[in-house]
Amino acid sequence: MQEIVEFLRSIWGLWLMSLFLGTVAWAYWPRNRDRFAAAAMIPLRDDPPRQPRGQGAEHD
Repeated sequence: MQEIVEFLRSIWGLWLMSLFLGTVAWAYWPRNRDRFAAAAMIPLRDDPPRQPRGQGAEHD
C-alpha cells in the first residue's frame, strides 16, 4: 500500500498539469469558439420585459 501512495505522490504534478493543459486546449478548440462567444455576451444582453403577475403570464 505504501508503494502505491508514494507512486501517486510522485505523479500528482504531472496529472494536474495534464488536466490543466487539457482544459485550456478544450477552451481554445475552434469548434467551441461560437459557444463561448455566445456565453460571453450573456451579461450584455437585455432581458425581455417582464409582465406583471396576473396579466396573462402563464406560471409553472
